[in-house]
Formats: sequence, C-alpha cells, structure tokens
Amino acid sequence: MKHLLAGLACCGMLAATAAAQDLSSYLGPGVLTNGAGAIGNPGGEQVDLRYYIDVNAIYDNGIQPVSVNSDGKLTQVPALEGMEAQIGAYGTHSWRTALLGLDFRGDFREYANGSYFDGSDDILTLGYTYQKSRRLYFDFQGTGGTYSNYLGGVPNIYYQFPNAINQPTLLLFDNRTDFVQGDGGMTYLLSARASITVGGDAFDVKRQSAELIGMDGYNGRARFQYRLSRVTSIGAQYNRAYFQYPNYFGNSSMNNYSAFFATQISRLWTLSIMGGAFQINTMGLTSVALSPAVAAILGVSSVIQTFTAKDWLPSGDAKLIHKFKNAELDFDYARSVFPGNGVYLTSRVASGTGNLIYTGNRKLTFSIGGGYWSMSSLGQGLQPYQTFTGSTSFTYTLTRALHAVARYDFRQQEITIVGFRASSYRVTLGLAFSPGALPLSLW
Repeated sequence: MKHLLAGLACCGMLAATAAAQDLSSYLGPGVLTNGAGAIGNPGGEQVDLRYYIDVNAIYDNGIQPVSVNSDGKLTQVPALEGMEAQIGAYGTHSWRTALLGLDFRGDFREYANGSYFDGSDDILTLGYTYQKSRRLYFDFQGTGGTYSNYLGGVPNIYYQFPNAINQPTLLLFDNRTDFVQGDGGMTYLLSARASITVGGDAFDVKRQSAELIGMDGYNGRARFQYRLSRVTSIGAQYNRAYFQYPNYFGNSSMNNYSAFFATQISRLWTLSIMGGAFQINTMGLTSVALSPAVAAILGVSSVIQTFTAKDWLPSGDAKLIHKFKNAELDFDYARSVFPGNGVYLTSRVASGTGNLIYTGNRKLTFSIGGGYWSMSSLGQGLQPYQTFTGSTSFTYTLTRALHAVARYDFRQQEITIVGFRASSYRVTLGLAFSPGALPLSLW
C-alpha cells in the first residue's frame, strides 16, 4: 500500500499526509490523472457503494426540440409538469493495490401535459486504478449512456481533453443523444520524483435527429511529470486527437502541446495551471452567399462549398480546489477545443465555472454552482454561441433511510448577433430512499 501511495503522489496526487494514509481514505486532488479519480466521491466524501431510489415532482420550462412551427420559427414548448422516478448508485471500493469508483444514475419521467417528451436518461461511469508493481500502475475509465433532457439530467464525467460527451451546457437542442467513451493509461515511475504516462481514449456520439450531426474519434497522450516537493509538481504533455462526423463531410486533427504546474497551497487548497497551444487542421462544409446578380441567374441565394482551416490556438486550464472530507469548493477557467454539439462542429471554447458541494452536516447536503461557456466554430462561419448555467440543490435526512430532495437548474442560451436568446429552468422536489449513516449526496 505504501508503494501505491508513493506512486500516486509522484503522479500528482498531492497531499502532505498521503504517505500516512491508505488508498481508501486518500482525499488529495489529482493532477491530470484518470482511473478511479473522483468517481463515486461526491463532495470529496469517499464511501462504499451506496444506492438510492427517489420519486420527484418536476417542472420543466423552456425545453427546445429540433423542430419549427408553420411560420418557420422554433417550436415553443409550454411549461411541462410531471413525475420522475430515479435510481442510482455511487461509491468506491479499495483493495491493497487497487481502487474502483462507480457512479450510475437513471431516471424515468412522465409529463401530465406533454407525453411526447416522456423519456429516460441513463448514464454509467466506472474508473479503476491498479498498481502492477512498485513502479508501474494502470488507469482505466469508461462511461456510456443516453440522455435527452440536459437540465439537471447529466452528472459530471471525469474526462480529460478532448471531452467530447460531457458538454450538455453547449448543446443547442434537447434531443436524444447516445454516447460511449473509454480511456486507458499506464504510468511508470522513473524515480521517487519523476514519472511518464502514456494513454488514450476513443468516443462515439450519436444523435436521434437527422438534422444534428454525430461524431466519433480518438485521442492519444504522453506526459512527463516531475515532483519538485511533496506538494508541488511540474510537467509537460502532448496530445494527438482526431475526430470525424459520420454521414457528414468533415474531420479535424490536432496536436496539443502544454506544460503544467500544480501545488498544494495549504492543507486544503490546491492550485493547478496548464498552458500551451493547439495546432488544428479542420475540413468541412460551409454556406457561401452569392452576389445578387449570380443569385438571380441561378435562383438560389447561397451554395455549399468545402473549406479547410489551419489554426494555432492557445490552450489553458486553471483550477483552484478546496477539498476535504465533508466539502469541495472548486473554480475553473479553461480555453480548449470542442469536437462539436450537433450544429457547431470543431470549435474553440472558453469557460469559467464555480461549484460548492457541502456534506458536513449529519442531516443536510447542499450544492450550488454555475458557469459560462462561449463557443466559436472553426471554419463554418457561424456566429459565436454563449450559454450561462446555474443550479442549487439539497438533500435532508428525515430518517436513516428517507431523505427530502430538491433542486433548481437554470440555463440561458444566446447567439447575440442573430438575436437568438432562450432561457429555461427546471424545479425538482421529492423523496429519496437510501439507507446509510451519512447524508445522501446526489450531486
């Protein structure tokens, strides 16, 4: 066990007390690590497998389907009221040289005044970290599922770049999406301070509407990391990614070169900073407006033509995390590249988020968070798209097994230049059954 902890520390699991803890109680934040990671640990609270069943009243306002009315304008769906049943499980399990994390969530909803939007959202995420020897360990992670309602329906998925599937905040329409993504990596400890990691992942995303574009692709990575002290690490990373759009002309390939720095500022605060550049080659289709004279002859106002784009773009990610047994507070700012949301294809994205999850009270868990995302297409000629989100939630223990649950989610979408602006929100209130000594933590 001590050998495994030393390996994790060398690879960025930064905590001054890590050497004295076993893996089941280790709560130090990781730097660029996959595997079990934070899966199954809401609010930084490591627990054995825990299941829950809940029944909620739901109120959804602002669902946006992929359809237009007789006037050619986007269909406006009235506020929907209904019921939702949800099942789930989360937690971790540790062995002497391994750690497994699990997070499963599934819901089944039915609306009293909109049966067309009845449905189910389900997602399963698994992570596994295994130490083969004193110097070698492996990380594996996989997630898959289906969802159609992005307001409060998609939990965190713990993937690195390119995160192709965990972007519900960037989706323009509430449409059925099926996805799967898998990741594997190997880390070798060169010394007590230095390590190298190689790995990769592949993904596939399919969308129900023929008007939206699915995608698939892969990413490979290599990383060198050096531990300057027990609480500070530096390193460099290279990513090679490729993604394409089946049944649609287009693909992108990219190289990402970056360096990172991570340090534990105090016993509870950790800061990590990454900076670098993307080199991107993109190919696709775009609409080109014709001159009035040519349009008059041809009878069309625009034509579709291919485009190629080569860009160098900055990349970066800054995280500030406060994490301990009963709470987690995190702030993140990132500039990256996103494979697409069904309308926008390869795009540059800037985002800023903040979240607080509190599980310190024996009866109450609480969370609040929000963020901002801005997306600009590379080569399609589409106007920038922005979205703002916010949410707050709580669970309160009524008995050892019965909990009151409530949640509010908000989303605002904007394409300012073309005058598009839409707001939507969801209210959830219900009861959950989940035996356990600790308060239930769903978010």
